Amino acid sequence: MRVRASFVSVVAALTSFASLACEPRVTPGPPGSANGPASAEGVQSTKGGVKTAAAPPVVPPPVFEAPPAPPTTPVTTHPRLWIRAEELPRLRARAVESNPIYRDLMSVVAEAKLGMDRGKIPSEGDCTYERVFCESYAELFAFMALVAPVEAERKDYAARAKKILLTIVDRVIAAADKDPLARRGFSTTDRSRWAGESFGLTADWIYPYLSAEEKARVRRVFLKWADDQLNSSTTSFDHPTPIGKLNDPVILQGRPNEGLKKPRYAANNFYTAHMRNLTLLSLAFDPADDPPDHTGQYPRLRDYFANVAGAWLYATDHLLRNDARGGSPPEGFQYGPATLAYVSQTLLAIQTAGEADPARWGQQVHLDGNPFWSEVIPAYVHSLSPAPVQGSAGPTYLASWTGDGERYELWDHIDPFTALALHAQNSGNAARLNALRWLVTHTGPGGEAGISRRARSRFGEVYKRHTINYFLLMDPAVTPKDPRPEMPLEHYGSGRGQIFARTGWDPNAAWLTYQVGWAQIDHQHGDGLAFTFWRGGEWLTKERVGYGAFFVGSDQHNTLAIENDRNRRHDEPFRGGLWRRGSQWGLVHTEDPKLLAKSFGRDYVYTLGDATALYNSTYEKIDDVQHASRSLVWLKPDHLVMYDRAKTGKEGRFKRYFLHTPTMPAVAGNLSTVTTAKGQKLYVSTLLPEQAAIKAFEYKEDPKNWETKAAQQEPMKFTLQVEPKAMPLDARFLHVLQGASGGAAVDATAVVKSKGGTPFAGAVVKETVVMFPVDVGEVAEVRYGVPASVKRHVVTGLVPGGKYAVAKQGGEVTVKPGGDAVADEGGVLVF
Repeated sequence: MRVRASFVSVVAALTSFASLACEPRVTPGPPGSANGPASAEGVQSTKGGVKTAAAPPVVPPPVFEAPPAPPTTPVTTHPRLWIRAEELPRLRARAVESNPIYRDLMSVVAEAKLGMDRGKIPSEGDCTYERVFCESYAELFAFMALVAPVEAERKDYAARAKKILLTIVDRVIAAADKDPLARRGFSTTDRSRWAGESFGLTADWIYPYLSAEEKARVRRVFLKWADDQLNSSTTSFDHPTPIGKLNDPVILQGRPNEGLKKPRYAANNFYTAHMRNLTLLSLAFDPADDPPDHTGQYPRLRDYFANVAGAWLYATDHLLRNDARGGSPPEGFQYGPATLAYVSQTLLAIQTAGEADPARWGQQVHLDGNPFWSEVIPAYVHSLSPAPVQGSAGPTYLASWTGDGERYELWDHIDPFTALALHAQNSGNAARLNALRWLVTHTGPGGEAGISRRARSRFGEVYKRHTINYFLLMDPAVTPKDPRPEMPLEHYGSGRGQIFARTGWDPNAAWLTYQVGWAQIDHQHGDGLAFTFWRGGEWLTKERVGYGAFFVGSDQHNTLAIENDRNRRHDEPFRGGLWRRGSQWGLVHTEDPKLLAKSFGRDYVYTLGDATALYNSTYEKIDDVQHASRSLVWLKPDHLVMYDRAKTGKEGRFKRYFLHTPTMPAVAGNLSTVTTAKGQKLYVSTLLPEQAAIKAFEYKEDPKNWETKAAQQEPMKFTLQVEPKAMPLDARFLHVLQGASGGAAVDATAVVKSKGGTPFAGAVVKETVVMFPVDVGEVAEVRYGVPASVKRHVVTGLVPGGKYAVAKQGGEVTVKPGGDAVADEGGVLVF
């Protein structure tokens, strides 16, 4: 995990939405050869004792049938990156005063022209104007050289773009001491993430205006930067290794004691930014201007595209279709939108350049062949609150946040959504194009009323790409339709064990999320088994969002903290802090957690996750947590019943249940009551442990440690903590959470324990009993008794699709295998 820059520099830049030696060259073999890309999903193999892919998830991923890739031919004209020549008449037809997005575009262009005419662009030093990078102005002018309706204007814009581009290129070639543009890392650090696409796009968009000599200068720098991408070392594992290996499973191998950490960095924001930039650099030049005279990794600029397809995209595609499947970026909501953008922009460029040919480059160049991309829209929509709330930009949806976050407010997803929409438009996918246009219009910060502000890049961006993207995406003649009513009310992200469910698409819907996924790359947290619950237009409970090492800790999430052996790096503040707080081990857990079961019933949702692996680490030399799991049943719309299991190998070790709330819980016996700002109640009944120590407290930041500062606008200011008064080897927690409106009273609850057969425990709430196995494993028969008031039974932990006999006599119930009652897909029997 990298130390962040100052809050001002990073957040102001981003709030719109964070060396190995060269191996011998390897020529990519055809996709079906030994060097071909791995295509089997969920395959696990070992090579020299090192994992090369994750085991199949216990709950399988949804079935996906990939459509065939359409025929394609490499494009030899310009533009060919993101935009093609045949699209220019349509785009120029939008460049009219009656188009509000065009007016926004022209207001931004006018400011840029004024800055250039005053001699402020390009500038000396780091080459910025009004905190925007010069290359972003080059991209803006190059775009206008394509879409301006008058030819004379197009020539003027091209001249402006060329001047800026060549100024930067010449400074890189000159390599003057202390020139920030010539320094090592210019093409691979933050600036390259934020605006690195500008160089390849500008060269492509103004290609006819460049002379042969000018192209040679630009190419010289592009080749240098291409080698920089292959050897980047900005963060951990931010380029494929071994360098030069193509379409080779060795790229997907992990390292001893680290699980699959290395290959999972293929979803890191730096890794994917380097991939995008290398793609654009390598595809910008024509063969006639790209002779085989380079002495770096490859002789021609175009040859680097083989590395993009056979190494970078090979790894990222494999990760997205397996361990990251589900549509949600693994790094979470601060960095994830950028990662989605970098990958989708890569694939868009490959498509528009005519290189999306699986027969030549492998399945990884076929966007629609990877199920992840069909899941992006459902995952995004299910990650948003049922209704927007008032934010700093106006009405804005709240996200079920994961990962680092400096500001708890949804960022504009215009970058990934434009790339995906343009790809869909080129592919004839009208439904996807419509959905993305609607989402950009209505779910960006400020909603539909804020679209002009977003299109004019008024959120502190260090680039002008958003302005371009709004013009490319939004057709003034089209009013997009809300896609949500056609979507299921549940979504399952199989790669990281994510469950999303809601009662409807109306603003008053209730909403639940749950996850139990790996956490091995930057910006992920120890949030396995965590859940969130929204009701009545506000959060009742969720994690506490923050940025940095402190918020990796599991005690800042709605999950369990379990004391383990003292880790080998216990004297280091970050690692020692995680051990002392009983946290899961972000970045260094060796094995993966598992989602063991899930059910989407008509009026209930069930999940069972095993997070034991997240609490242990071979790297840290600790393995005393023997079991950690959570079973959760949501009885829609108002009740959550959850059963937690925590076991260590040694006694005297704490096991704690954490729940974060917007106001201070009032604790009275085993009932804790939270009253929200809107007057709702969250009742939390602690039924197990029987001798529980329950306390509520306000979260306090450490003024000496900036990493304890919660995200701006973070509403979870308080915490409820539950633990056994003694510290046994094996602890069980049973809680019933109830959301209630106004003065509604808490519903009576009671513990139920089995009387024979496989041990079970559960809770009665209202007229329903929910039963869980005490230990995860095979179930023989279950015998238990309930009050006469119980009319519905929900028995979990059974065999999915298994047949059972149910016998009821008075309040006594027996469930055993062999009968006509059938358990659902998650092993839940309801009768």
